[in-house]
This record gives sequence, structure tokens and C-alpha cells, in this order.
Amino acid sequence: MTIRRNFIKQLIAGGILLPSAPQILLGKDTVTSPPLVSNKSDVKEIRIALIGKGGMGTADTNTALSVEGVKLVAVCDLYDARLELAKKQWGDHIFVTKDYQDILNRKDVDVVLIGTPDHWHQPISIAAMKAGKHVYCEKPVIHKISEGKALIDAQRVSGTYFQAGSQGMASLGNRKARQLVQSGIIGKVNFIDGQFTAGPGELGHYPIPEDASEKTIWWKQFIGNAPKHDFDAQRFFYWRNWKDYGTGIAGDLFVHVLASLHFITDAIGPEKVYTTGDIRYYTDGYRDTPDIMLGYFDYPDRNNIGAFTVQLGANYVDGVSKKWGSMDFRIVGSEGTLDVAWDKVTLKTARPMDIQRLEALNKIGQGIDTPVQNTDSEFVFTAAQGYKGGHYDHFYNFFTGIRNKTPLAADVLFGVRSAAPALLSYESYMRGKAIYWDAEQLKETKKKK
Repeated sequence: MTIRRNFIKQLIAGGILLPSAPQILLGKDTVTSPPLVSNKSDVKEIRIALIGKGGMGTADTNTALSVEGVKLVAVCDLYDARLELAKKQWGDHIFVTKDYQDILNRKDVDVVLIGTPDHWHQPISIAAMKAGKHVYCEKPVIHKISEGKALIDAQRVSGTYFQAGSQGMASLGNRKARQLVQSGIIGKVNFIDGQFTAGPGELGHYPIPEDASEKTIWWKQFIGNAPKHDFDAQRFFYWRNWKDYGTGIAGDLFVHVLASLHFITDAIGPEKVYTTGDIRYYTDGYRDTPDIMLGYFDYPDRNNIGAFTVQLGANYVDGVSKKWGSMDFRIVGSEGTLDVAWDKVTLKTARPMDIQRLEALNKIGQGIDTPVQNTDSEFVFTAAQGYKGGHYDHFYNFFTGIRNKTPLAADVLFGVRSAAPALLSYESYMRGKAIYWDAEQLKETKKKK
């Protein structure tokens, strides 16, 4: 969690197998969320390669390597210094390249981890699956809504495993929250709130390595299918600031809470999205995406969980509130609330509750099942000391699915459906109006009368 926080702060300173395609598009998938973190697994070695050695790509690789039976064999990045660093970090034996096709052509690669800028997520994922590689792709798994169907189809045809990299959804906190919501402990859900804040950085040119140039960076490859642009190291190192390569605050941050709430409530998407915001502080020309955003998402009732509105906000110019929504969001129900963190859930109920009702729930493990009662209406569930965190759980689930040929909770359809509201959020900001959405068909729709 500290790695993720620090990485985001640095960026802010810079400004399974699935059913057939018809079933997917109709939302009639039979794959439900399986129990996370199996108790047993064949430890057959899984050989991984990293494509995109930035902050999250590096963190993903280190976490993946902490799972038993995982070996790193290759790394791809467009910047020479990162490839040199990869060998220092992980050993001279690893193969390094600037061309991701070199990775996909290797027979000793079973899985690729994709930590590239957002506009490369879908193209590389599709190429990897066509090459028979399993894919772990950072969120959001698509850069544009129109990319979703092709990604889903590629997975269906290839039969490979695809996991969306929204790590927090696999955490003990999310699993406990899911159980409490699904059991009706807090009544019908009506509101979910998540906020992200960070203090402002200095305006002007942001730190760039001295050796950054077209000699050390494959600029043309970085641009890919984005609009042509002359070499600009700021765009390469702070790509999240630019809509040509990233998806703004919504795709970077909101998507984490959206993935978590989809898992917790079994939602598949909102029916209405509206977002406002602007560039209020970082007006120095080094970004074209907002530094302040407020997004609102109306979800219909599904499976009798309740119809609810989601409020997600981000303020890169707030150094006081210290909120980080992906690890600290609130679910409000008619009978109580849940404050959800990766390793802790705080339950507050409208009326006194017998603790035995909570203790009678099925066991998840790792300490999260034993509530500490603060009052007759407040209970805290906390993971046991030594809990490895949601990031580890997410990779463990991915590799266990591959080894045991079992379904994934964060498969390609889940990844597209949780990415879509985030992309719609940014699109709503751009259009200055609400967007109506058909989550089953994965397409925009007209306002309901």
C-alpha cells in the first residue's frame, strides 16, 4: 500500500475462461465470483515477463515473485535505464528488450504482466493472448470504451487467462465487506463514497532523468496509436497527465473503487454517470486532464442488494484530508455502514446488534472473522498480523486459477465492466453532461423515460 501511495504522489507531482460472446454481451455469464485464495495449489513453475517497468509494473513484478513457484524470465521497457535497472534488481540472467514482440515470441514465457501506459493495455493484451500467453493487465484494461469487445473476444478465442489489475478487490477487507453486504447485515445499499486527496506539488518542469532523449527512449513506439507528437520527456514519464495515453483521475483512481464495489455488490455497471471538475492548480501546461474531479454513478438494484449512488472524488490540491479511496471507502445501507480498508472493515449499525450474528457467518480466515466490539452497534474486523495484503492475494488468485484451471473473479469481462464507468466518467467531464449506460450490452443508451 505504501508503494502505491508514494508512486501516485510522484505522479501527482508531475501533474478464464468465459462463456460465448453473445452471453457475455447480454450479461448472462454463468461465472460468478469464486472463493478467493484457495487453500491448495499445484506449485508448478510459472514463468512471467514484465512489459512496462514503471512504478506499478515494478511493484506488480515484485509481488508476483513473492508467490511460490513464480520466476521472472524477461522484461520489456522503452527506456534503456529501466532495462539496466531490471538486471540489477532481478539478475543478469533475465532477457531484456524494448520490443514487446520479442517477449511474446519467447516459448519460456507463460504469463505477461502489462504495466504500460493505458493506451497500450488493450493492443498488447490482445497480441499476448493470440500468442498463447496468460495476461495480468493493469487497470483500466481499456483506454477507450470501443476497445472492450475486441479484448473480450480475444480472450474467448484464445482460452487464456486474463486478470484485471485492480488489486484491492481481492483484499480481506473487500471479501469481508462482500460477505456483510450479501448477508443483509447493513440492509439495502443506497450510497457508496470514496475520496482521493494529495497535497499540491511544485509547478513547472517536473523531474526528468538527465539521460532522457530519443537515443535512450523509443519514442515512436511509446506513441503507438496515439496522435503523433514530437519527443517530449514530460509526456513519457508523466503520461497519466495526458488524455492521449492515460485515462485521467477516473481511470487511474476511481476504477479501484468501482472494481471493489462491483465485487462486493455483484454489480455490473451504472445506468447513469455524471462527472464535473477541471484543472484548478496545475495550470502550467504539463497536463490536459483535471486535477480535481467529482464523479457520480447511479447503479440499479441487482440481485436485491439495493439501488445505490456512488460518489467518487479526487483532489490533487488537498494536503490535509489524507484520503485514499481504494483503501478507505464507505458503503451505506438502510441498516448500517461499512468503512472498508484492505485489511480492516468497520461496521456501524443503526440499532444494537448481537455479536453472535456476526460470528455465525462463514469463515474467511486470516483473522478477519473475529470482530472486536467497540459498542453495541460498532464492530471492527481486522486481518491478522502478517497479512500479506490485497496485492499479494490478487496475484495468488491469478496464478492459482492458471494452475488449477479455475475461474477468476477479476476476469476480462469484469475488467471491462469495471473500467467502463471510469472511462464514462472522464467522457462525461469532457462532454459536460450525463451519460446513460447499458452495462449488459456495454454501450451507451438513451435516458430512460
